[in-house]
Amino acid sequence: MVDSALSKASTSSSWVGKRWVRNTALGVVIILLIYTLVGFFLAPYLLEKKLINSLKEDLGVEAKVKGITLNPYALTLAVNDFSFHKPGQPKLFGFKQFYANFELSSIFRKAWTFQKISLTKPYLRLQINKNGQVNLAELLPTAETPVPKENKKEVPLISDQILITGGNIDFIDLTQPTPFKKYLEAADVDLRNFSTLPENDGSYSFKVATRAGGILHWKGKVALNPLRSKGHFKLMRVKARAPWKYFRDQVAFEIISGRIGGRANYTLERQEGALQLSLDGVTFALTQLGLKPKKGDREILTIPKFGFSGGQLRWPEKIIGVKFVYMGGTHLRAWMNKQGVLNWQKLFKNKTAEKKMTDSTANSPSSSWRAAIKKIKVENVSASLQDRTTEPSAALNVSDLGLQLINVTTIPGLKSDFNLQFHLNKQGQFLARGHVMALPPSADLEIHLEPLSLLPFQPYLNRFLKLKLISGNLEVKGNIAYAQSNNAPNLQFKGKLALQKFATEDTLLDKRLLAWDNLKFEQVLVDLFPSRIHIANIALDAPYGKVTINKNKKINIKEVLSPLAEKQANQPVTPSSTSASKPFPIAIDSIRIKKGSADFDDLSVFPKFSMGIHSLQSEIKNLSSTGQGRTSISLKGTVESYGEMSMTGKSDLFDLERATEFSALVRNIALPEFTPYAVEFLGYPIEKGKLSLDLSYQIKEDQIQGKNGILLKNLDLGKKVESPKTIDAPIKLAIGLLKDSQGKIDIQVPIQGNLNAPQFSYGHLIGGALTGIIGKAISSPFRVLGNLVGAKEDVDLGFIEFGPMSSKLLPPAQEKLLQLAQALKKRPELQLQIQGKYDPITDSNALKKEKFEAILSDQLKQQSGASSDEKENALARQQALEQLYLKQFSIKSLNQQRTQYGLQPVKAGEGSIESSTTSSLGKESSSYCKALEKKLIESQPVSENKLQQLGQERANTIKSYLVNKGDIPQKRLEILQTESTRSPAKDFVRCQLHLNS
Repeated sequence: MVDSALSKASTSSSWVGKRWVRNTALGVVIILLIYTLVGFFLAPYLLEKKLINSLKEDLGVEAKVKGITLNPYALTLAVNDFSFHKPGQPKLFGFKQFYANFELSSIFRKAWTFQKISLTKPYLRLQINKNGQVNLAELLPTAETPVPKENKKEVPLISDQILITGGNIDFIDLTQPTPFKKYLEAADVDLRNFSTLPENDGSYSFKVATRAGGILHWKGKVALNPLRSKGHFKLMRVKARAPWKYFRDQVAFEIISGRIGGRANYTLERQEGALQLSLDGVTFALTQLGLKPKKGDREILTIPKFGFSGGQLRWPEKIIGVKFVYMGGTHLRAWMNKQGVLNWQKLFKNKTAEKKMTDSTANSPSSSWRAAIKKIKVENVSASLQDRTTEPSAALNVSDLGLQLINVTTIPGLKSDFNLQFHLNKQGQFLARGHVMALPPSADLEIHLEPLSLLPFQPYLNRFLKLKLISGNLEVKGNIAYAQSNNAPNLQFKGKLALQKFATEDTLLDKRLLAWDNLKFEQVLVDLFPSRIHIANIALDAPYGKVTINKNKKINIKEVLSPLAEKQANQPVTPSSTSASKPFPIAIDSIRIKKGSADFDDLSVFPKFSMGIHSLQSEIKNLSSTGQGRTSISLKGTVESYGEMSMTGKSDLFDLERATEFSALVRNIALPEFTPYAVEFLGYPIEKGKLSLDLSYQIKEDQIQGKNGILLKNLDLGKKVESPKTIDAPIKLAIGLLKDSQGKIDIQVPIQGNLNAPQFSYGHLIGGALTGIIGKAISSPFRVLGNLVGAKEDVDLGFIEFGPMSSKLLPPAQEKLLQLAQALKKRPELQLQIQGKYDPITDSNALKKEKFEAILSDQLKQQSGASSDEKENALARQQALEQLYLKQFSIKSLNQQRTQYGLQPVKAGEGSIESSTTSSLGKESSSYCKALEKKLIESQPVSENKLQQLGQERANTIKSYLVNKGDIPQKRLEILQTESTRSPAKDFVRCQLHLNS
């Protein structure tokens, strides 16, 4: 029974177990079925609904999804063809498929663990709206929307692989006047062993390409806790035009070509809360860059190749290092328009942005950065520069520019090797080599400008001078040193300069104006701080200058300088231009000139006047603007064929009025060369003669004293030539008066005066003195002759006095004629003209009286002989007078005379006259006789021929005396036609003398 019971119990238990198993299996099947149905069907449906509704409610976007698949067994999730957009707007975000493979190991790792997370062909539209707001920001909750705070602990994330393939990003910036659009395609990201757990590294790979072919490849390792990453990135074939498009509305240029590439290794990590970044092996390359103005067709900048390699960066240490920087083949075009604006200035429109950039640069703590470049090499660079402010435009071409810098650094006190060379206008080469230093700024360079033609700089001369450059080469060699001293820059030049084969033409006359073979400045020192210029020697070889007066009497030098004078006249006067400024100190030890020459042409006279100076030698020593001693000057040269000139002196050339002394000699100048002036102003050509000058001046404390010696030898004038400008003066007479027996005219013109006197004029002093000498000679020629022989001041050799009715020389007249003869011997070219004179009153009266006395004498002889009795003689004289009066006049007239003097009238007949006379002797008879005598003298006839003969006799007497006693050749004496005269005194009659040449 027991067994039976046991058997039944066993059977029953077996059935129960089987049932449990069956029920359990059924439950499992049902659970699996439900899990399967929920996992494969319900969950995807609910997820899709939830996703679409949540996006709409939370973000206000309309979402679309083609389907969501969930594999509850493989623990995979796939979302296909998903996208969303704002109502009425284009797609904002989407992807072809999102795939995730979850792992159950998450339970044990206590972290979300995925075998793989992938995103296929994702798309993102990133747009900056016109108001500056990013479109993605519109999806974020506003500030008023409360965000629930969750204090849940973040669950770590682990994924064996995160993969993004075929990504696309559209970036659009509507804030730009021209909307900027950039499309990134084929963005691939491959992240391996990604984990947010501490100390877990994962590898990654990122690659993105643009439609234009640019590629960014970035790969390495990354850890998020703590943040650290190490890897490298590479940029390839990026068009330089791409970044330009973003700021193209801020600039006026266009990048039309160019590729950018580069690579770098990096390390990024956070230590003690601070980020640390290291870049190594950085390289950058820019190739075939082309830049042009938007409104132009030609490129203004081309850079075939630019780049650097071996770059390093350390942050936060602020260290930058580069091993090698290179640029080659660059060409630049620049010009300045007529308004003085450089074309490159117009390429940047946004002045505010430019100012902000400048301000930020100025305020940035750049001094805290340390930078070092091992080597910089620039080669085959060229530039075409044009200045359109000139007429015509000035062009300067730079070619073959090469620059090399070694060990460039911002570390204070460390120098860099510097080497620069280039050609200007394919001729002169400029070389500079030495050392430069960034901090503090300094430079020490040897420079050499090989002979550079100055012809391209002609347009700049046109602004100031009417001058044409024919040739000229500039050479500079020396050392330039720059340093910062007491916050003031100090620039110094030591070396030499030379201007060779220099020649210019006057553009008005098309003739050579200024030229020289070589102008050398030796041992030049120029300092800006303290300001000074010192030149050991200036050597000028074979200088030439030409001065021309044109037909309009304008001097070519003034005409050449007229643009400069006009520019200065039109320049506004400013306080700074009128205020006194301290002159720049300059000192020159010596200036030497050799083989100099000059020409002077005056086309305003006919025939034209020409004179040349050659073989000019000069030496100037100790020239200083600081008053350190006086400058000594010596000069000598040849004038025309045989003339000589020389000058010596000492002066402070920067303060002539303080202390100056000099002397100058000019000898043997041929005077016929001056015939054009002589004909025009004097009316005579110069047939022969030599000129010499002996000048000496002293100036001390504004007081000038000078001696001017003028010596003319053998000056002879030709025949008179009529000219409208001829001065009305006896020029030949003046010359004859001044020329001595040796053919010399020696004029001494002393001057003195105060240089600061308002009326002072050197020219007026000299001119006034010469005019006085010549004027005195012309106006008082005989006084000049008298001075030659020491005649008294009151002695005038210009006339000889004779007694009335006499041609006999008185002793004073003889003395004057001997003095005159002596003077004439000293002035052999003078001709003396003698003009016989008679006085129609004085001489006539004398002749009448002489004739009357003869008649009276005859009358007395007829009456009776002489008597010893005075009374008888008086009575006889009265009777004779009455007899003569009766013969000349009438008895009636006689009685009128007698009655007038209280005498009794007489009757006709001689007896009655005698008796009447006897009875009337007394006082009255004396007056009566004088009246009769006067009437009788006046009645005596004197012929004009007699007077003419008297004047002629006087002239002959003077001539004879000069020939016989004065030894004057007869050919120098000329007797002029006799003329009447009125003598100032009754006792003498003057015969006038004249001079001629």
